[in-house]
Amino acid sequence: MRLFIQNGEALFALSDIVSRTQVSRESTHRELSKLLQVGLIKKKQVATDSKQGKRTATKKQERYILNPQFPVLEELRNLITRATTTSRKSILVHLKKIGKVKLAVLSGIFLSSERSRTDLLIIGDDLNKKRLDRFLGYIESELGKTITYTLMDTDEFKYRMQMFDRFLRDILEYPHEKLINKLTT
Repeated sequence: MRLFIQNGEALFALSDIVSRTQVSRESTHRELSKLLQVGLIKKKQVATDSKQGKRTATKKQERYILNPQFPVLEELRNLITRATTTSRKSILVHLKKIGKVKLAVLSGIFLSSERSRTDLLIIGDDLNKKRLDRFLGYIESELGKTITYTLMDTDEFKYRMQMFDRFLRDILEYPHEKLINKLTT
């Protein structure tokens, strides 16, 4: 439900929903049936092109989309936004496991702002990319939305701060929350 509400106009294939929510195919199919039954989502047939050798074949595939006319959609959206299960403490615990994180800044989706240039800024050295990817997959499945993140080593961050980098300034001058701060900015 969260996936559809957070991504209002997006169309999702069953395989996309399974991978993004990290729930089994059977459970996903069962939940989709319930959401279709109550009218929260709609099923659409979408024409997609697939190459078969030299030919291109057009196939109709089933996609799911949020029903914008659902009677209590706004109330559900507000409830889900407030009830995000990913706590700051949980994020902090996972961040400490990915390497020597010097600075971790939350913005964007974590602060209910759609206009931020990034949702998560991580500055550090010797970061484990596999653990980071696993952590981001977990967070994205909890939030039901793709996270935009920025990763930099400490030297690059310091250089860009000295150069008054517009991207970093936008993040640090607008609403944000520092989870880890072992640097002076």
